[in-house]
Amino acid sequence: MMIYQGKARVPVTGIFIHCTATPGDWRAGASSEVRVEAIRQMHIKERGWRDIGYHWLIDRDGTVLPGRKETEIGAHVAGHNSGTIGISLFGGITSKPHDAFGRNFTARQEVALLDLIGDIRARTKITSIRGHNEVDSGKACPGFWVPDWLRAEGVSL
Repeated sequence: MMIYQGKARVPVTGIFIHCTATPGDWRAGASSEVRVEAIRQMHIKERGWRDIGYHWLIDRDGTVLPGRKETEIGAHVAGHNSGTIGISLFGGITSKPHDAFGRNFTARQEVALLDLIGDIRARTKITSIRGHNEVDSGKACPGFWVPDWLRAEGVSL
């Protein structure tokens, strides 16, 4: 099984993990859908993109919400969007590249992220799972070091 993106039908083989760089209590009381729509509008109005850059977003309570369709090339890592799925965790505003996952994100987000990675891997051949900060050293995003986190969680490729 394989997921393909864009008119060129680029096979999806990678996942990039991100954070929204928002406070943990950002838009408290708003639904997850409203929060995703706020990120979508930021990406469209402030960045000039045609849609939200991420394919999936995970709210603080572990709710997983769709962003851009997986069959569309994302806008989440410059130079690495084709053939990758972008997943973003709400939170991480003050994060550092090597923080522990739990410093910036919730246990429910962690469970949801692991489940989502498993789901994507069941639907396409994933050969890499990386954090944004692995290809852009100027970024703290996602606010933890993905290779160490994957190893600690027993996730191998």
